Amino acid sequence: YVSHAGDNLGEPVINSGPCGPFANEFYKAWNARFKNKVKIAFIMQNEPRECYHVAIILPDNSLYDGGVGVHSEKIYLDKGLDIVVMDEYDYQLLDKHSYGLDRDYPRYCPDFDLQELTEIINRTLDDLYISIN
Repeated sequence: YVSHAGDNLGEPVINSGPCGPFANEFYKAWNARFKNKVKIAFIMQNEPRECYHVAIILPDNSLYDGGVGVHSEKIYLDKGLDIVVMDEYDYQLLDKHSYGLDRDYPRYCPDFDLQELTEIINRTLDDLYISIN
């Protein structure tokens, strides 16, 4: 959890930077396994207009991220944030809104390891796939 003072104090560190890489890896892994596809959503603030968070839209239209888990869009809408859905996968757009998918996160998540994250996502989704088939 973020321990530095700021507007994200107490939030899961995966949601303070690596949310973009998490969404990218989860999107690819989920959609490779399941027929009910997920989408990527950008949680946008208005002033200045920039991406606040990247999340997954599950097939039931609930949101999902690596820190909070499954949740409603209400938590963002109540903060005055917009949800912009990436209907067609666009790596460049995701990279832009993530401020670089291939970067370090020295302040909030210095030990972030994309390979480890990908392995965890794949292992978890493999277990889910096996359990429902």
